[in-house]
Amino acid sequence: MKTFKWLAAVVFFVTVFSFNASARGKDKAQMAYNRGDYQTALTLWNKIISKYERRDKGTKCTVYTKAGMAALKLGKEDEAQQLFEKAIYSASVSPEAFIELEKIYRKINNLSLEIDVLEKYVKKYPDGKEIIPMRDRLFITYVESENWKEAIALWHQLPQKIRDSIPYKTGLLKANAALKNAKASDMLAVGILKKDPKNITALDWLAKKYFWLAENRYQKELAAYYKNRTRSQYAELLQAFKKVTINFKKSLGYFRKLYALQPTSENARYLGNIYARLNVPPKAKYYQNLADKLKKRKK
Repeated sequence: MKTFKWLAAVVFFVTVFSFNASARGKDKAQMAYNRGDYQTALTLWNKIISKYERRDKGTKCTVYTKAGMAALKLGKEDEAQQLFEKAIYSASVSPEAFIELEKIYRKINNLSLEIDVLEKYVKKYPDGKEIIPMRDRLFITYVESENWKEAIALWHQLPQKIRDSIPYKTGLLKANAALKNAKASDMLAVGILKKDPKNITALDWLAKKYFWLAENRYQKELAAYYKNRTRSQYAELLQAFKKVTINFKKSLGYFRKLYALQPTSENARYLGNIYARLNVPPKAKYYQNLADKLKKRKK
């Protein structure tokens, strides 16, 4: 019985001593950090981290974020990254760990990891001090990574000031256009061009919209006429061509502006096709030849 009590006392003494030593180590590390001695702070915090990890208790460690901040101050971004990655899954978790980790992932251009940490921050800290810039950045990364549905779902969580800005509206247009949400894309494109007449994304959407409206109707009416060559069918064809011409001319207006900003083979080809439909052979030939030259040059 005496032996058991003696052992219990020893265990208690060792535990208390270890706790006090750990607390002193944390205090010393924090004081070193506060006075700008980041290397000493990092060394002390790393010693504490090693103790936790040797006992497979890394998730209970409370100093990963602090050590990561010290590593950042020393320009040791690789080490900081590793520390913050551990921090967000440990008792050391904090908004700062997510924010700094996002900055690192953005700097090294790792879009998938950046999206992951942004999503985790937005979910974990919906009322966090940095929630607005983190949500804004998440929207941008969704557009860049072509996560179109996610971008649209996040849109209404952005502040009105952000949603009114042309770059963000252009991102939303890209998402809706990719998902073939025609009505939403039409409204966005028209609105964008009122404020930014040289917006390539909006010009491209409307130019192709009116081209294919005209071309599909043109092919449909022509096929109907060849199937039933009557006078009434021919008269119907001529009436349809009047409407088709209006849309081809609308498309032409957008494509001319678009080509001036983006002189690609694709845009030249569209212009050649439009002029062919409008029965302007010289310009049709000019742009078709230009399209071929631009395509060869690209290769």
